[in-house]
Amino acid sequence: MFGDKAEVRGVSPARSSLAWLLSKLVVTSVIVGAKRLEQLEVNMAAAEKELTLEEFQQLDEVSALTPE
Repeated sequence: MFGDKAEVRGVSPARSSLAWLLSKLVVTSVIVGAKRLEQLEVNMAAAEKELTLEEFQQLDEVSALTPE
């Protein structure tokens, strides 16, 4: 689903997800778990990633809380 589309655009799902989180006004910071320098570099690049409207909508949809 979302991961496949992110990889088609040449970015990892993790990078797109971090970019999405960083775009949210209610999120003041994100915690990344990187074991290798390459992972840290990919995660840091998320701050410069611009998401498409479709990516925003997909991430909003998959992360929506279900009503109680």
